Amino acid sequence: MSDLLARLATLPGVYRGAGDGPESGPFRSRCEVRTAVDGRVVLIDYEAVGADGVQHVDHCMLAEDERARGELHVVSDELPGIVRFTEAEPGVFVAFEPINAKIVISLDASGALTYAWWWSRDEGPARPQSHTTMRRTA
Repeated sequence: MSDLLARLATLPGVYRGAGDGPESGPFRSRCEVRTAVDGRVVLIDYEAVGADGVQHVDHCMLAEDERARGELHVVSDELPGIVRFTEAEPGVFVAFEPINAKIVISLDASGALTYAWWWSRDEGPARPQSHTTMRRTA
């Protein structure tokens, strides 16, 4: 089981924090982490709220594929349907086409959860656009 999946499965709950980014600007973040299928799946519901209200919403399912590689399946208010991201390196999930994007998730030793979106609107490499660090509150 991937390290991130195993660690998130043992620390479910609601995480809150603050974030910023060139695309998003400052925002407050909320993330609910829960498990399913005897801890083999982690469900992540993420929301970013800026001064004008909700900016971004994601519903993610983190699991392993048949080769024990991490996969993140994401439904977002900004994506064209369900997009599959594969774990290219620990905590770094790269999208399959049609988008040039990645999501970076980490959980450090203190329990701080980070969630970051990288993307590019052109053919260039994905760049950091939104980043938040959250702590478990419930």
